Amino acid sequence: MAAPVIAKRIYKFGLFEIDPDGAKLWRQGAPVKLQDQPFRILCVLLERAGEVVTREQLRTLLWPEGTFVEFDGSLNAALRRLRYALDDDADNPIFIETVPRRGYRFIAPVQIEPSEPTESSRPQDIVDSARFGHLNKSRLTPWLWIAFAVAPICAAFLSWQHAHQKHEVPVQPVIAVLPFQNDGAGADFDYLQYAIGKELATELTQTRSVIVRPFATTSKFVSQPRDLGSIGKEATATHVLTGSFRRDKDDLQVNMELFYVARNETVWRDHFTVSPQELIKMEAQFATRITGGLLPAINVVAAPAAELPSSRNERAFVLYLRSLGVSHDPGEPNKVGINDLEESVALDSQYAPAWDELGWRYYIEYAYGNGGPGERDKVYEVHRLQREADPNGTANSITLRAEEGDLNGAYEEAAALLKRRPDSSIAHFEMGYMLRYAGLLDEAERECDTTIKIDPGWYVFRSCAQPFILDGKYVEARKYVHLDENSGFGALLRIEIALRTGDKQDTLAATSLAVENGFPLAKLVPYCFDHGSATELGKAAAELETDPRSDRDSELLYQNAATLSFCGQADAALRVLRKAIAGNYCSYPAMDKDPLFSSIRWRPEFGDLRRAGMACQQDFLAHRKLVDSQR
Repeated sequence: MAAPVIAKRIYKFGLFEIDPDGAKLWRQGAPVKLQDQPFRILCVLLERAGEVVTREQLRTLLWPEGTFVEFDGSLNAALRRLRYALDDDADNPIFIETVPRRGYRFIAPVQIEPSEPTESSRPQDIVDSARFGHLNKSRLTPWLWIAFAVAPICAAFLSWQHAHQKHEVPVQPVIAVLPFQNDGAGADFDYLQYAIGKELATELTQTRSVIVRPFATTSKFVSQPRDLGSIGKEATATHVLTGSFRRDKDDLQVNMELFYVARNETVWRDHFTVSPQELIKMEAQFATRITGGLLPAINVVAAPAAELPSSRNERAFVLYLRSLGVSHDPGEPNKVGINDLEESVALDSQYAPAWDELGWRYYIEYAYGNGGPGERDKVYEVHRLQREADPNGTANSITLRAEEGDLNGAYEEAAALLKRRPDSSIAHFEMGYMLRYAGLLDEAERECDTTIKIDPGWYVFRSCAQPFILDGKYVEARKYVHLDENSGFGALLRIEIALRTGDKQDTLAATSLAVENGFPLAKLVPYCFDHGSATELGKAAAELETDPRSDRDSELLYQNAATLSFCGQADAALRVLRKAIAGNYCSYPAMDKDPLFSSIRWRPEFGDLRRAGMACQQDFLAHRKLVDSQR
């Protein structure tokens, strides 16, 4: 028997029509640009209109077995782009309805027409949502047929695009996002200078296609002359994203441009308008323009982006934006941001980014300000509320638990997160973070390598340099330092490497930046190279030994002990190392390998501390074995 002829079809709904075979979507005859994954999702939903298409079915369609991807975030991002192209609203859908905990359903009436006459096709099928699913049940997994039909078209397009890329652009661009200029919008909108830049930096980071310099390090350029070439070189960036905003009658017009440092020219421009009373809509505008304009302009195929939550309350969102422009310096500046955010989450308790920013500010007050146990408790509570607002998110207290010496609690939380989100770079990073506190350097390094494979560009992962430094793998460590080498924390990591490799010049070059960012360890270093008297050296060593901030993070205590040992302050080094191990920074086998301890390794007290470090690690391993056996 001859195989049945499958009719080519055109689907029509609302103002739209789609040709799955030709991979084309039109709105009232005008072409609509839609990326590969959103297009395939739309095809599946139309083919099964009126039925629930599960998230698992979409996963099978978009990412075949064996593909390693952060599925939940990537699917959410694809659906967000699809809804934006259709001008659909997830809360009040016209086309695509979210079925909680199950999947999605196409709910609008659909008209099917053959694109060309065939024996097996009728002139026209007019089908409503209720009847469409019944007709599909007679077909053999039609949504898979759509996937195979569209995939070759998309593959051919991506192959052509890759062949025509300009090779002069780096494989992975590095973008510095600057504060935006208030071009006469009025003082009431000054907060948008920082808020727009921060939102764009966050959106770019979510695309996982480029390296983004942390906005905290580029925000200093808000009042400096716009010599973009010099700024780009200072930030070691290939591109600089900047812009302005101004009043356009009753609206705000946001202008953006991307500057290519090597060619000293602007390679992309765009703008949009938004009502000052509807700033929530800015997020969707940013996402569309980045993936549809900015990234293609630099020949980057956008990696799937995690969907960013949207606030449901305009004032709550504005308060959140205002907080982004407030200094994080501990004390009064940071408390202003806290006040705005506390009001924001009171108005919209489901907006996870506001909880995230609030938790970070509470942490600053606890770790760097005058905060005590009360601020620490607030950090834990905010993380709990953030998880309630975004149950599938990666909010956690693992870092704080590890820093406070709660290795068992940190592991339990990290193991649960990694089990729930094995595709998440954050989950692997947090597991690696706590494992290095337990002294398990090899395991921490493997988690970090997995982290960077999933997400090669996020500056937060700079901390992964630490286990490689302690393991004497300085080349590998520098790979992570480069993610954020121009920050205070990056300078601290550079000092750690330079001290161990004997690079006096780089050690001294990094000290001023580390001191500016509150790392007292860096104050001691110049005196260790005869840049001061013995009295000054002793005073700086005493100040480092009694640093109250270090008492809140046992890894800082270890770093201080190693530096004190290098500087010849043997007794102080032993005292501080003892505090680190007592705080459950197991330090073994790092202390055996660390060249900075060579001056005190012969001391009997060091042998005692070595045994304490081993016992610390054995206690953790016993608890981990018990936890793992119960899973």
